[in-house]
Amino acid sequence: MSISEKLENKAIEKDRQMGREEIEKLLAFLENYETEGLNEVLSEIHRLVESRYYKKLMEAFRSEAYVKGKEPFSINELNHVQILKLARENLHFGGLFNTIFTPSLVTAKQFVTIYSFMEYTHYLNTHKTSTREVLVNLYFSKLDERIIFALNHFDEVELEKLPQPNKKYFKNLKKLKWKNKRTKKLYNKLNDFMFEIKRLVTNYPRLSEQSGWITTYRITEDLFIQTLAGCNAVNEGRLQIEDQDVVIAYKTLFKLIKTDVTKYKAIPELLQSIDKYQEPSELGSYLVCDKCGGYYQLQPGESIDDFSDVCECGGRLEYHKSLEN
Repeated sequence: MSISEKLENKAIEKDRQMGREEIEKLLAFLENYETEGLNEVLSEIHRLVESRYYKKLMEAFRSEAYVKGKEPFSINELNHVQILKLARENLHFGGLFNTIFTPSLVTAKQFVTIYSFMEYTHYLNTHKTSTREVLVNLYFSKLDERIIFALNHFDEVELEKLPQPNKKYFKNLKKLKWKNKRTKKLYNKLNDFMFEIKRLVTNYPRLSEQSGWITTYRITEDLFIQTLAGCNAVNEGRLQIEDQDVVIAYKTLFKLIKTDVTKYKAIPELLQSIDKYQEPSELGSYLVCDKCGGYYQLQPGESIDDFSDVCECGGRLEYHKSLEN
């Protein structure tokens, strides 16, 4: 081993030691911070680390966020995503320049993180990059509205009971402030704690990697949590973010990443105005096992991406346009 390698290993070990000490210090603060539900959040973080699920989420981000060739929506198509349209029309755009001169806790740009985490969750559960059809299902199934209005109960609420998104809701998001320094400190400490958890589960990689994609993920998750905390505050009729909003935002994140989002399908009525929209060409086609001969006919809104390529008998499922192939 060369001298440079020895020095690098020594630096990494020192970083690990400092990281462990920081985790203990932050955990002590959080465990002694009295607010309802925080201990549940800390317990869930522990489970996600022990099960390696949080590491898998970060790997899903790394695989999905930087994928090349993924077909995006056109600007006109995104205008038909009601939440994004209202966010663009009623919130500050976001970004460094905008944040300095027009400070706002929730911006239009960070609203995109809701859809980003829906995509990461899809990859986490399927290990497949999001195709256009997958994105159509995620963006036009009202999963976004479920998350915004029901938060950690998004998988339980009935669509008919969701409120109608409107300008007033987003104008209230624009006015949000922290309730006090205590809540802001809780938010910051949880953010710092989660960053140390990110470094822990990735085994304290080189600093270049920590300042690269890991930091990018940290920022994305941070904006996602802040957006959800703001939504919960406005849902409760408040213009101030309180402790409970932060707690519920984290609970929503943890529930979302463990949810099979492939079950959410695009609502046909929302797709009619999309340019060049056509029913999926796979509709009516079949998945046929090459071993037992069993088959399944794809239903409206379903795609081959929604299914494993392995049959229950151990055979391989193959795509056929008809049973006569």
